[in-house]
Amino acid sequence: MWTKPKIDWDINSRFDMRDFNRIKNNLEYLKELFLALYPDIAWQNMGVDKGYMGYPYADDINKFEDNLDTLSSSFANLDIGNKKTFYENQPFIDFIELNRIEKGIQMLYGQLYGSSQSRPMLRFTLNGGIF
Repeated sequence: MWTKPKIDWDINSRFDMRDFNRIKNNLEYLKELFLALYPDIAWQNMGVDKGYMGYPYADDINKFEDNLDTLSSSFANLDIGNKKTFYENQPFIDFIELNRIEKGIQMLYGQLYGSSQSRPMLRFTLNGGIF
């Protein structure tokens, strides 16, 4: 299910499991839109939604980065900024990067959703039924 991205992150914003799940699920939604247009995509499994006891690790955020980059380069090659790599025991994702990721997701949604809705469909008759 698509959820409107948060694109107004600032220095006082706090990243929690709801934000993690929104980004992950929006990327999964974009993948499904992509697969409606193209047969396959290299994709990193982002796992299940995080709960209150779950905490995202650097590898989880890197999967967001990789999947967003894969979608952009495979479809429209939009300018969504430079992909970053995060490491354990290093600074966590900041509001600048969260804005870049969520704005990139929003841009890709516009492109993929529009393309999936405008795909020409032919009406034809098969054994007396209209499809």
